[in-house]
Amino acid sequence: MLLALSGLSGDLFVPYPPEPEIATTFKIPPDFPFLHEAEKSSLERLSALGFYYRKIANFLDKQRGRNENNNNSESIEAQKGSNNTLRGSFLHALCNAINEVLADFHKSIIESEIRILSKEDNMGGVVPISQLVSAFNEYYIILPHLNQLINDIEQNSVKYFGCRIINLVIDKCNTGVPELREIMLKLLHACHEVMYKHIASWLVYGQLVDPFGEFFIKDKTLKLNPIQIQEQFSRSKWHRRFILDESFIPNHIPNDVAKSILFVGKAIATVRNSAKPYDKHSKFPDQIASLHLQYLLELSSRPVFNQIELENIVNIIRDNVAQWLWQVVLTGDKVVECLETFKNYFLLGQGDFTTSLVEQFEKLPTSRLSSTRAPLIKEQEMNSLLVRASVGTLAEKDLAFEKFRFKISEKATSMFDDILVGVPLRFEYDIGWPLDLFVTSEDLSKYGDIFSFLISLRRTHYKLQKVWTHLATNVKMERNYKFSKGGNNIMLMPWNVRASMMFFVDCLWAHVQMDIIESNFQNLVRRITVSSAHHQKQRPSSTTEPSSPISPTRPKSMNPKKDTHSNESERLRDFEDIRLGHTSYLDELLRGCLLESRVCTETIRMALKIIDKFCVLLERWDGQRDFMERLEQIAKHNTEFREQVMFLFRTLSGVNKTGGDFGGPPRHLDQLLLRLDYSKWFSVWSS
Repeated sequence: MLLALSGLSGDLFVPYPPEPEIATTFKIPPDFPFLHEAEKSSLERLSALGFYYRKIANFLDKQRGRNENNNNSESIEAQKGSNNTLRGSFLHALCNAINEVLADFHKSIIESEIRILSKEDNMGGVVPISQLVSAFNEYYIILPHLNQLINDIEQNSVKYFGCRIINLVIDKCNTGVPELREIMLKLLHACHEVMYKHIASWLVYGQLVDPFGEFFIKDKTLKLNPIQIQEQFSRSKWHRRFILDESFIPNHIPNDVAKSILFVGKAIATVRNSAKPYDKHSKFPDQIASLHLQYLLELSSRPVFNQIELENIVNIIRDNVAQWLWQVVLTGDKVVECLETFKNYFLLGQGDFTTSLVEQFEKLPTSRLSSTRAPLIKEQEMNSLLVRASVGTLAEKDLAFEKFRFKISEKATSMFDDILVGVPLRFEYDIGWPLDLFVTSEDLSKYGDIFSFLISLRRTHYKLQKVWTHLATNVKMERNYKFSKGGNNIMLMPWNVRASMMFFVDCLWAHVQMDIIESNFQNLVRRITVSSAHHQKQRPSSTTEPSSPISPTRPKSMNPKKDTHSNESERLRDFEDIRLGHTSYLDELLRGCLLESRVCTETIRMALKIIDKFCVLLERWDGQRDFMERLEQIAKHNTEFREQVMFLFRTLSGVNKTGGDFGGPPRHLDQLLLRLDYSKWFSVWSS
């Protein structure tokens, strides 16, 4: 019986069912004499514990490499990819915890043997079976559940790999049996210790030591060499290197906490691996790092996982790291300065430069602009044009302007990229560290889309102004205008068409610049200013040691009094919040410029094309030659323009009621529709 409990079969206790079927327990042969059915049932129940013990022990030996191929050394990649042998630090820790349970079981077998040999349980020369049943009573529940646990792991090796194995153990903890729950909590604690080691390495040092890919934070450059990894940072792609794999996040850890963990480690890793550190404080203070490590070690030593405590500690660490980043790497002034630069040039907030740039484009030979052959337009020429446009403007002495450049791309990413020169022309900015912490390449692409739209709109506005000058200064056109006052309204057609087109462009330009760009820009700057003021208050006094640039936040100060001088709802905690706020700001600009609606974008592009044809027609007409033919062409352009504008007006009116492509009724459309139809002119026109 004792040998069977140790997992060794024999003549009395044999595997059942017999081969070739897979055995699931030990049983006494049916032809074995001298046993009562009750005795046989009790002995088989005890022997089943030995079968579970052997199966679990074999599983543990398999994980430790104590199988037939235990002399072979395999690489980590081969171990991870093997279908027969599971690998990983989480599984290794779980096996160690299970082994402790088996050690206690084996100890109970030895103690029973000692009592039998010492005749402590001897009753008249007979050892009652009830004594053995009582000695192993708790294992009737524990070992079958451990056996089911390893079966689940083996049958679903992908589902329960790495951090995912914690979800399985948590499910096993949900039981009303105290003995079983105690064992499962020990297994869960072992898995949590591994998880805390990953979290501590990531949060404190910004290092991802995860050779098996078990943690919920992944390094996409794991297979690259150090030189290629360095290039990832120099190309402003730090935010793409480390990602959050939500499928590995344990169920009891909220996604917000996981995202905070990702942010903190990514921030420290980014600064550490940056090719050009900002200053001597670019290394996170050792004093604060030691304090963070102490917090996490205290959590990992707790026998029971506490979600609230983990959230609190992660928030404290995030606040400390955010404060350090804000003060020594990316201050609010740098962010606001960068945003103002983008507003001046990407969003055409610099009026004199915008006008000069449009004039330079208009000076290009028409034959070259109308050509579809890209080689006629060179990037070098476009960048020279950009420099000439800055002469005599505020951009000439702006150092940030030197980082802007034009680039001719093979394929247009926006519908307005090819309006200026006939080929896709993109306006780009060379972002550097540490500003690339909050400005991503996707953000710069969005800025380029908005610039293409705005410069096309401003160019159309400029051409309509030139048309007015041409009409007013041309003697014959002026004579036609005076003649039309006598009742011949046909002479007024060029003036009327030009006025309606100018009204549309003026409304659209004013809406974009005043209602959309300026209001959203001021809102974002205000939030950053509030955040900067908050972090300024957190700066240490002059008596603080220079080696500790920030005062660490401790758990006892987790519920600080609210700052009565600032709106907490507007404050951005760190550059990750700034990045998200900046991304939201760009999305608002795209929606406000109607660039997220393909229907609206195509309609505006078509309207601008029609206006361009109208302007070219009038600029080449002296007001007398081919008079009626030119008026017919003007009337045709006017009809096409009205169709496009009225279609846009009806579309916007419908979107304002239903939401359309915008995901809900946008408020900014109220302002645009009010500008267009303040006198009900469009409403009457459409009817």
